[in-house]
Amino acid sequence: MPESVDGAAVALQGGLVSDEWSVTALVRRLSSPVGLADPYAIYREIRGAADAGLPTGRFLFRHADVREALYDRELSSDRVSAILRPLPEDARRAAAPLEQTMRDIIVFSDQPDHRRLRRLMTKAFTPRVVEQAKPAIEKLTHQLLDSLTADGDVVDLHRGLMYPLPALVVSALLGVPEADHQEFQGWALDLVLVVGSGRITPELAQRASRSAVQLRGLLSRLVAERRRAPGPDLLSAMIAAADEGERLTEDELYANALFLMTAGHETATNMLSNGVLSLLRHPDQLELLRGDLSLLGAATEEMLRFEGPVQIAARIADRDREFRGLRLRAGQSVILLLGAANRDPDVFTDPDRFDITRSPNPHLAFSHGMHFCLGAALARAEMEVVVPILLERFPALRLATTEIEWQPTLDFRGPERLLVVP
Repeated sequence: MPESVDGAAVALQGGLVSDEWSVTALVRRLSSPVGLADPYAIYREIRGAADAGLPTGRFLFRHADVREALYDRELSSDRVSAILRPLPEDARRAAAPLEQTMRDIIVFSDQPDHRRLRRLMTKAFTPRVVEQAKPAIEKLTHQLLDSLTADGDVVDLHRGLMYPLPALVVSALLGVPEADHQEFQGWALDLVLVVGSGRITPELAQRASRSAVQLRGLLSRLVAERRRAPGPDLLSAMIAAADEGERLTEDELYANALFLMTAGHETATNMLSNGVLSLLRHPDQLELLRGDLSLLGAATEEMLRFEGPVQIAARIADRDREFRGLRLRAGQSVILLLGAANRDPDVFTDPDRFDITRSPNPHLAFSHGMHFCLGAALARAEMEVVVPILLERFPALRLATTEIEWQPTLDFRGPERLLVVP
């Protein structure tokens, strides 16, 4: 569940960089059918241009540079204003509930608020919570596979399994009643669209703001119930979490419960679909894993590196400064190409080769530093439960088509469908 709902697509829209690699040109190329199908070819071009001494603007694509930017505490993660800036003033005012919700989410916070929120969230999101989730992941996976409907001999694993599963898992962890799951997922998806599309409109902002209000209504009821009768769920743990006398405020509870749902929905969905797609596109590696499930841990890391669910992140300079050779003005964004960093030949031997035995594998799919994904263990657990079940239930699993339609988003990478012959 990578902590990376960044709004980097929005940051990419603002301001020009060099003539050779302008923001506008890169957005256009990455958004094209060719760019969506293979952004890594474009990343290689950027690296080649830099190696030739050409300017490449405010893009960081080398592993060391991206890692340092993710670690740097003086680069701000507060991208809420940048995300909402395209809205007319009246629409921005009308979206006040949405803005307040976003400002309370841990991924958009800076120090000292981030340190406090992370300490409290870490006390709630324990390894025990992840272990308790595994039986639910297994049960839900079997249930969703049982209900898959085939179009002839073909099923859509993305829509039938990967899309609903992570949201159902997080809903179960939070203790959201099953009757409310569908609405809860819809509200979470509105936030994903606001943050990840790079194309916020007054209509989307209004809808997402309504969702934030409705979410608050549901969670206020659930929080009141948990305060009266705490349970073993994550929401109860978030309410109870305390550190040096501090607790999550009501607003922070609501906002970060929604964040867990959005992260669990979009990024974990794409992580699962991208990982299975990579295996199916590389039959030799699929058969290697079938023959030796002890490779599952290494395979999970390689699936995350090779086709990461989040390709782009952004950080904002809080003052005029120089960073890794870039001169940044206060308020100016630096764009982190995570997908490029995860295929840096200076770090990964033969980086465009999918190798489930790769070791070491210091990918940045879960970010780095203080924003390292809180849900990384849960995301890995989902992959390590789902993949063996698929291999066991479908011993002849293969792609139904080599043509993959990718989601038209820059931040998030995942297929629209994953058609397979089971």
